[in-house]
Amino acid sequence: MKKLFISLYVIVFVALSFQQKPPIDSTEKLVETMHKRYQGKAAKSVTFTQYNTLYQADTISGKSIWYEAIVYPDKFRIDFGELKDGNAVIFARDSVFNFKEGKNTRKAPFKNNLILLAGGMNFMSKEKVLEELKNAGYQIDKFRKDEYEGRKVYVIGAEKGDWATPQFWIDQKNLYLVRTFEKMPNGDVREARFSKHIRSGKGWIETEVLFLVNGKKTQLEEYKNIKSNVSLDLRIFDAEHFGKVHWLSR
Repeated sequence: MKKLFISLYVIVFVALSFQQKPPIDSTEKLVETMHKRYQGKAAKSVTFTQYNTLYQADTISGKSIWYEAIVYPDKFRIDFGELKDGNAVIFARDSVFNFKEGKNTRKAPFKNNLILLAGGMNFMSKEKVLEELKNAGYQIDKFRKDEYEGRKVYVIGAEKGDWATPQFWIDQKNLYLVRTFEKMPNGDVREARFSKHIRSGKGWIETEVLFLVNGKKTQLEEYKNIKSNVSLDLRIFDAEHFGKVHWLSR
């Protein structure tokens, strides 16, 4: 009898192990699943050096190096070239600050959607994520499954074949961002392709991003010297402290 009981227990355990997980068939369920996997586990902060290749008519037109720091969900800084030149942009919460030669030349309301999609979602409540996606112009009720470069993806925001409506594509297996589309003010369609992901904390970070406008390459970003969960002085994201503190000069 004891052996029979053990056998039945093993059969039930194996059967339960192979039960299919609840299907992801909406943006809300996708966010819930992403949170279960990465919330509290993905890297909270990251720094890296970005190597840029610029294109015109699919021909290389220039190269540059930027230095970037992120604290999710909503702080992002880019320094363009040498720190001593004082050229940078800071995205903090719902504002953007531009600096040229050490001077704050512009402040404006702005939210960086790519930071939200590429990692920020893991540091917000589900309700906040859905609200932010709506505010960013994504039609979250439009949810479908598709394939992209041999992988299965979830597509949020647009019907199949519609490239002009804001949309983002999430890898079904690893639940990270792989593609976005948006229509620019002048009517052009900008696409971003995120690839060569590596581990960042217990989450992921892309190491290449290719931007295209109307199907033609405009910029390739390659991330090097990536450091995750670094301790950053939050004053680097404060316009009032620009030029006084920086993560590279620590």
